[in-house]
Amino acid sequence: MLWIIRACGSCLGRAARLAAHCIGISNVDTCRRQAPAARRARALPTALLLAAIAAVTAVNTQVSATTVPGLCDSADVVANALSAVVNITVVKVLRTKDTTPGDASNEHIAVFVGSGVVIDPSGIIVTNKHVIQNAALIHVIFHDQVEAPARLIAASALEDLALLKVNVPTPLPTLQFGNSDALQVGQEVMAVGNPLGLGTSVSTGVVSGLHRNLMRTLVDDFIQTDASINPGNSGGPLLDCSGKIVGIDTALISNNPSLGSIGLGFAMPSDDVKFVTNKLRNPDKDPPNWIGVNLQDLTWELAGIFARPDMTGAIVTGVDPESPAAQAALVPGDIIMGAEGQELPDARAILRAIVVQPAGTPIPLSVWRDGKIVGLTVRGQPWPHMTALRSDVLASAAAVARAQAQGLGLGLHLAAITPADRQRFSLGNVSGVLVDQVTPGSQAQDRGLVAGDVIVQVDNRPATTPDDVMSRLASRSTASGSRVALLVRNKSGARWIALFVGRIDVSGLLAPPVLPNAAASPHDATAGPR
Repeated sequence: MLWIIRACGSCLGRAARLAAHCIGISNVDTCRRQAPAARRARALPTALLLAAIAAVTAVNTQVSATTVPGLCDSADVVANALSAVVNITVVKVLRTKDTTPGDASNEHIAVFVGSGVVIDPSGIIVTNKHVIQNAALIHVIFHDQVEAPARLIAASALEDLALLKVNVPTPLPTLQFGNSDALQVGQEVMAVGNPLGLGTSVSTGVVSGLHRNLMRTLVDDFIQTDASINPGNSGGPLLDCSGKIVGIDTALISNNPSLGSIGLGFAMPSDDVKFVTNKLRNPDKDPPNWIGVNLQDLTWELAGIFARPDMTGAIVTGVDPESPAAQAALVPGDIIMGAEGQELPDARAILRAIVVQPAGTPIPLSVWRDGKIVGLTVRGQPWPHMTALRSDVLASAAAVARAQAQGLGLGLHLAAITPADRQRFSLGNVSGVLVDQVTPGSQAQDRGLVAGDVIVQVDNRPATTPDDVMSRLASRSTASGSRVALLVRNKSGARWIALFVGRIDVSGLLAPPVLPNAAASPHDATAGPR
């Protein structure tokens, strides 16, 4: 059994043990998935944005000397790029797995980490949507350790991408998008991010494969690399030897979810990311074209059944009611062979040819039906529901209030130490307050607290009773982003643990709608520190 793991993580790496879940599930609970066959046929709806990307990016088939394997100055590339790569800390509201719907008693606060990269000097950062899914508070830590709150500009309803905004007094260094279409298997690449919350780290490797389908979305087109990608790397850049972004690190596959990277990391191609982020920043400008048809690549068996002499084209699996495809009389079983007089080899090529056209443009299709070729014309519509709703991405004020009402949302239950506890947990004569229970998946568990730990001290004062400790944690509740330090002891020794305890106001988590021009010239990261 292989596990697909989203490359995001908690501050202590608990998320390294979380298997990936399907796009659309609203929390970070795991979803065990078998690794897909490399060429499994799949339905691809035209409403999915990534299908258009390769056609809107200039194709460069030449590889410069700096991208030839063996000629990569990784140290120089990384030195120039680090100022544009950020660590992201996200306070989330989560619900314990298998909680009864409507039961808020198991909602709790958890702290996760991820990565991002600055793509606009005004403070616009791209990351994965799953990094900020269920977020109640988002903080960005720059390479110089300056920390700033971030707000959500927009997240894609269709792809695992989101844009954040931080307010900065001076322009930030940025990284530019490279051409992922020009990548070659064996080409050297570097993954930069915040694995397991350890801080900005770099791993090097090569492009191990292209056009990988992880069955995470219906148009997966991942870059595979053996550069180490671990939980916490999500949203960080995959760089080529020129220092440009050729991918956004997103997922890994492991045969054991507790192992982390085994050399099977995956990044979303930069051409996809650039296309999606431009649309998120300018949702009303040149919307993608949509016709409402689902396609599947042909197999030899299907080609034979439908009397096709070869596997060129894609077969229709479904047509949305009242869509442009329905109005054009496309039906399941039709095989679209080409568009605008051009033969197209597969579903992805067909969708690109359709989606990049201006909405409303008549598109002549060549269709195989009942053993012969017929011509149909489809006139698309602007893309519906391209941007995810706030309620589908961010935590609500009500959810935050419910979570923080449950022991401040820490997932921590305290008790006075009894003689039986001292014997059971080998506590000896230690004084303090016993951690009696820890909620699975909670911030307390994320930070390493377990039943049997003893809280000896809260900041610089001794812990005396459970009520005393909880009241002192609650005293920080007026400050959003506040943290407290606990001195914790068990039979293995003592350690300090930092917990987030601040009251959270989600009202300002969305960025204002007026944004800088998406076509503005970026400042290259080589411009130096901000």
